[in-house]
Amino acid sequence: MKIHSIPIALSLFLLMMSCEEPITIETDQAPSQIIIEGLITNEMKRHSVKVSRTTDFYATGSTPRVIGATVTVSDNFNNVIEFNDIGNGEYQPDQAFEGIVGNIYDLMVEVDGQTYTASEELLPVTTVDSLTFELNEEETKNEGVNIFSVFLFTVEPQDEDNYYLFKFYKNGHWLNEEGEDITVTDDTAVGEAIDGIEAPYLYVKGDTARVEMYSLTRETFIFWNDVATLIFSDGGVFAPLPANPRSNITGGALGVFQVSAVNGKDIVIP
Repeated sequence: MKIHSIPIALSLFLLMMSCEEPITIETDQAPSQIIIEGLITNEMKRHSVKVSRTTDFYATGSTPRVIGATVTVSDNFNNVIEFNDIGNGEYQPDQAFEGIVGNIYDLMVEVDGQTYTASEELLPVTTVDSLTFELNEEETKNEGVNIFSVFLFTVEPQDEDNYYLFKFYKNGHWLNEEGEDITVTDDTAVGEAIDGIEAPYLYVKGDTARVEMYSLTRETFIFWNDVATLIFSDGGVFAPLPANPRSNITGGALGVFQVSAVNGKDIVIP
């Protein structure tokens, strides 16, 4: 749709040009909210739940961390695991454990008398069959050294609805760790044969590339898709108004409780 409003735009332009008095924008400060970030996978390790608070519009730095919360994770077989405060708003169990595909995991976080809960099923993930690489001629020409792209191959079952999150690594470093790049998809988008999905990062000789696939429930997929929409929005006239990602956590908290099976593969650029 095209908007024709030249007279209005021109009048606004002239108004801004003639006004020199600074304008202070009053922003209503919303009450602080709890942010919960939890991840349980089928890997044997001490999984983590992070608890923090939102801050006001003009604050800088990291969000305030919450200490002294009560955090537990239980499954549908009445196993209850307590997560202990290890500092800086992070909670972990004393012992490592692995999530079991098909089990349902319930998170409970209590902060200042308020209880927040979430429930997720650990769904299976397809196996990463192989990774390959090939010379990226354009980037090689630009950089003056050999630059390689990495491609993922696997087969995705089409008889059910599946959702995935991808993580990419270079030499053991999680490349999209800072949240600047979220890669999620559903099986409708990728189709049955994933024949060479290109990783969004580039590699050089000697690098070890790793790609991981995480299974997601629909609710967790919606959260990460909302996050991706916020990150990649250009802020234009027709862009949707910014809104908090839809959370799978009840009680008024922001964030996500993700329960995933994970499968990955490495390749070395020789």
